[in-house]
Amino acid sequence: MKTEVLNPFPVTTYISNIYFCNRELEIETLKKNAQNGLHTSLFAQRRIGKTGLIKHFFYHIQKENEIKCLYIDIFSTQNQTEFTKMLSNEIFRIFPPGKSIGKKFLEAIQSFRPVLSYDSLSGTPELSLDIADSKTKEKSIEEIFRFLDKQQFPLVIAIDEFQQITEYPEKNTEALLRSIMQQMQHITFVFCGSHLRLMSELFHNAKRPFYASCQSMYLGKIAEEDYSPFIKKHFGNSKRTISDESIVFILNWTCRHTYYTQYLCNQVFATGKSKIELSDTQLVCKAILNQEQMIFFQYKKLLTADQWLLLIAMAKEQRVTQPYSHGFISKYKLKSSANVKRSLESLLEKEMLYSETTSDETYYEVYDKFLMRWLERV
Repeated sequence: MKTEVLNPFPVTTYISNIYFCNRELEIETLKKNAQNGLHTSLFAQRRIGKTGLIKHFFYHIQKENEIKCLYIDIFSTQNQTEFTKMLSNEIFRIFPPGKSIGKKFLEAIQSFRPVLSYDSLSGTPELSLDIADSKTKEKSIEEIFRFLDKQQFPLVIAIDEFQQITEYPEKNTEALLRSIMQQMQHITFVFCGSHLRLMSELFHNAKRPFYASCQSMYLGKIAEEDYSPFIKKHFGNSKRTISDESIVFILNWTCRHTYYTQYLCNQVFATGKSKIELSDTQLVCKAILNQEQMIFFQYKKLLTADQWLLLIAMAKEQRVTQPYSHGFISKYKLKSSANVKRSLESLLEKEMLYSETTSDETYYEVYDKFLMRWLERV
């Protein structure tokens, strides 16, 4: 059944396959891995579309195969207990307690004294478990995965923001999950993460438990030749037009970063105009920056003067490959290369800047593309 929405450029969530742009190669790779029992580690910048990709992959894999899918985003979890609770509640969302598997699951975890309640607004089942000591934590995680595996149906479990486990006080979490993963016969995992340095450390460091355990996949930007007709089509489907100049401007202004592209298209569509020209798009961009500038001013208060000046310099250049060069430092009246190095490391840690290394070079960019465009005017 075709899903109809007022605005065909969703920003906050995955709505349906109709409003998803491309990623065909990534989808095929994920499908092949799931069908052949190969685990995947998915690396991506924040807001580049990895969650949407996983939901789109789930749509295809469940439509074409008898495979169950389970997704959890563990970014908000602080320890193994919260991880277990989130996993348990997602199991109950997929397999409600009124169904056979849900009942079996409740029976299987009786030793953790589960208490089942229901959200007063949504009616969604919520589970709390009595997990206190470290041995109980480990046992609970292992028993839950073992229960799922014993159901003997193919299951894909996607764990988003997986690098969060490195923040848990229980330092055995990596080894525990790796050991559990090795025992599973019917479960395939997709480990997603947006902190590229931590994800790389987890999966590419030979001294870490997850080393060489997955096929790595990097999610880049959608190509202009795919995004451009996608935008034009969805305006056309609503009997509206958008000029080619506007589309080129949108993709350039947002650097084809999925979230910012979707957001700008969403706001341009929201103008309600039947014919969108370049000037209309530019007015929307100006409005977006005006809306966000109070937040951007707050960023300045959180940074030192040197960090703020470096951030402005990075924004004006858009992409910097030699931040310690005399030419760059002189052009933007920065201090010494040592000072730039300290500021750069701090901005990377705060995720105000983003760094990527290719086969040819390492480059740096401002993470928030709207902030980048605002800083260009400073």
